[in-house]
Amino acid sequence: MKTTFAERLRESRKNKGLSQKALGEMVGVSQAAIQKLEKGIAISSSYTSQIAAALGVPSIWLATGEDKGGESIPDESKWGKVSPWDSNTPLDDDEVEVHFLKDIEFACGDGTYGSDDHNGFMLRFSKSTLRRVGANTDGSGVLCFPATGNSMEPVIPDGTTVAVDTNNKKVIDGKLYAINHGGLKRIKQLYKMPNNQISIRSFNKDEFMDQEVPSQEIEVIGRVFWYSVIL
Repeated sequence: MKTTFAERLRESRKNKGLSQKALGEMVGVSQAAIQKLEKGIAISSSYTSQIAAALGVPSIWLATGEDKGGESIPDESKWGKVSPWDSNTPLDDDEVEVHFLKDIEFACGDGTYGSDDHNGFMLRFSKSTLRRVGANTDGSGVLCFPATGNSMEPVIPDGTTVAVDTNNKKVIDGKLYAINHGGLKRIKQLYKMPNNQISIRSFNKDEFMDQEVPSQEIEVIGRVFWYSVIL
């Protein structure tokens, strides 16, 4: 049975042993704001990512009820060492660099990009991460760029950096994809529907309605397999 945002929030808070006031203080909101969310008076929050981090649950699960497969944040004793690096730091044996574009509009469905958009910025990924998601371990076909707009909030806020595997265009219900729809390039959740239709969905249901269109109207640029949010 699918739970509501309010139920998931209340359950996670109690499992963490936090009061509404304590949780609010952790994320910078009032106890009243948390109370409204748990009562369903407010059905979503721009602080969902921060709340999920405080509770140790995946933000996409807290926001939508889907993909709870991720584990809670591990104990601090299990955290790995963080090493600083810059563009002059040599790559480790298990690392590759991938292109970071300034705008999704320059990403093409074949994994290429407009040279005007790329000024040498790169991001690093471990080969093990790419292997785990089925991407090429040499980084070919992987593009990164900032998401724009508020249609995927609260899970993917405006400006969030996303990584896309342009070699993976197979639509799996509920997964996130970079798509070209009528000349607009966007990050969306896709579902296959009867009669060769595709449902294009946003997380921000209050402002963006689901769309159902013929699959041939959509060019799938690639599947989103990673995103990074500054809290």
